[in-house]
Amino acid sequence: MQNRREFLKKMAIGTVALNSATSLLHAAGSKPAKNVKLSVSPNSFINIGLIGKGGMGTSDTLTALTVKGVKLVGVCDLYDKRLKDAKAQWGNEIFVTKDYREILLRKDIDAVIIATPDHWHQPIAIEAMKAGKHIYCEKPVIHKLAEGKGLIEAQKKSGVLFQVGSQGMASLGNRAARLLIRQGIIGAVNFVDGQFTSAPGMLNAFTAPDDASEETIWWSRFLGNAPKIPFNPHHFFEWRNWKDYGTGIAGDLFVHVLSSIHYIMDAKGPEKVYTTGGIHHYTDGSRDTPDIMLGYFDYPDRNNTGAFTVQLGANYVDGVSKKWGSMDFRIVGSKGSLDVGWDKIVLKTTGDVNTKDFEALGELGQEFDAPRKVSSREYVFNAKKGYKGGHYDHHFNFFNGIRNNTPLTADVLFAVRTAAPALLSYESYLRNEAIKWDAQKLKIRK
Repeated sequence: MQNRREFLKKMAIGTVALNSATSLLHAAGSKPAKNVKLSVSPNSFINIGLIGKGGMGTSDTLTALTVKGVKLVGVCDLYDKRLKDAKAQWGNEIFVTKDYREILLRKDIDAVIIATPDHWHQPIAIEAMKAGKHIYCEKPVIHKLAEGKGLIEAQKKSGVLFQVGSQGMASLGNRAARLLIRQGIIGAVNFVDGQFTSAPGMLNAFTAPDDASEETIWWSRFLGNAPKIPFNPHHFFEWRNWKDYGTGIAGDLFVHVLSSIHYIMDAKGPEKVYTTGGIHHYTDGSRDTPDIMLGYFDYPDRNNTGAFTVQLGANYVDGVSKKWGSMDFRIVGSKGSLDVGWDKIVLKTTGDVNTKDFEALGELGQEFDAPRKVSSREYVFNAKKGYKGGHYDHHFNFFNGIRNNTPLTADVLFAVRTAAPALLSYESYLRNEAIKWDAQKLKIRK
């Protein structure tokens, strides 16, 4: 089973760079604002600061440091132990602080990784952009739908580069799927399916670290704009379970597949969202967001590639299915299907494949245009051994953009447009009704 811990571990592993990682990504991105000022010369280091050294922030930083010419200067976290761990992991010379504003004030930091709980993403990102820092912000970049426009405007005004951390969308598999669909190899797309499963845990299993207290954790800063409650270590360490700090399964998991689909299909967003589910297992008070969710997203036809429905599901009480949708989802068309992974694609068709369609994959490298033939109607595409994966590709794209002032696909507008349907999914669950969405205007339709 691919659980979150195994997922983070896999993302940090790799050995060989992908030289063509940005070629196709740039083709779909918008150019940065004209007033962008490069903060580094082509031959100097890009200095980064990490804000939020939890599991995802640590994984992001480890991957970022595998990109040539990137250096970690400072780390911020609200928990003393994580700051101590940062020095042990990255060196005593690393600047550490509990106050993210001290990271933003440093003149020697060019970019920040924001990997805090979701409710802090937008406020910190806006302050960081005002401080002239380039942004790599974990998904979803907003905690509430109303925060989206403010984030977009802040980026336009500052001119810095902004990338959302939906790392799988930059993978070789996604880029290949985008090209194959444009070749019409599976016909008009009509359906996408992605599922996430995790075995049930023991009820009442949470145990706080021995040193967790208001002396070691800046509790009031953690709460931020959330409701003021007494110190609760479960809320701090398991914030994804709680709607005041996280965005539930949809914002945590669904957004990964939505980002991939928006990139592959060049989509702006769904027209309608409906989600159901509930808290079926974790009835011990350990969460107030569902442990099972099923979401449905209706997308209009764009660029004549097909109108399609996305079905996304997550079940934290399923130890059998062993699915992790962000790294394994299916796109179905009128002539066949693509099972899309970060480093692998399986193509199945209703008729014999015209292998000339594979020539379009030559620009990707990694021998991805030379698949293994299973039959005349089934081919398996694999990256060469040593491919670093989508997480590396995504960070490479971000830092390459900073260094060379090149466009980013997963920019702030992309980030808001992929976050919105995830937030709408949770909102639909709360309302128990379908929600109509205007992706162009970023507003709910009546």
